[in-house]
Amino acid sequence: MTRGGPMGFGEAVATCFQRYATVRGRARRSEFWWFQLFGSLAWLATAGAFAALWLAAFSGEARPSEDPTINPDYVAWGPLTAAFGVLLVYVLAVGVPTLAVTGRRLHDVGMSAWWLLLLVPGLGIVLLAIAVVDGHHGANRFGPDPRIVPGPSRDNAALAR
Repeated sequence: MTRGGPMGFGEAVATCFQRYATVRGRARRSEFWWFQLFGSLAWLATAGAFAALWLAAFSGEARPSEDPTINPDYVAWGPLTAAFGVLLVYVLAVGVPTLAVTGRRLHDVGMSAWWLLLLVPGLGIVLLAIAVVDGHHGANRFGPDPRIVPGPSRDNAALAR
């Protein structure tokens, strides 16, 4: 067994998508934070696409800021439906693996993934604070240490020569 270095951006994103909805196991800090960066960048693109489609749906005579009782005949339903489709794709493509990697990160610090329920009352900041904490060294009840790469250690490789 050898100690592996921190994950890079691409490796973390690939790992999170490979383990799409898997909460079982543990995730190191680098995996969690790189995927949070990816999710944030994806959110910026999603929000931009949503805003553009939303504005396209209400162009012309339908302006939500001017008239709270918009005539449905002036709403372009295609762009409006597409705007909400973009949000749904984001939630399924990025939101689900984000919850899974957060659960695995909680496991790494020895906590149950049930702590994800803190998101319901809006206490996600607590989960981010917990994600900063260094994980348990060695195996815990949720699995082996993700920082340890399985295989022959350097000492064993030297003895085998």
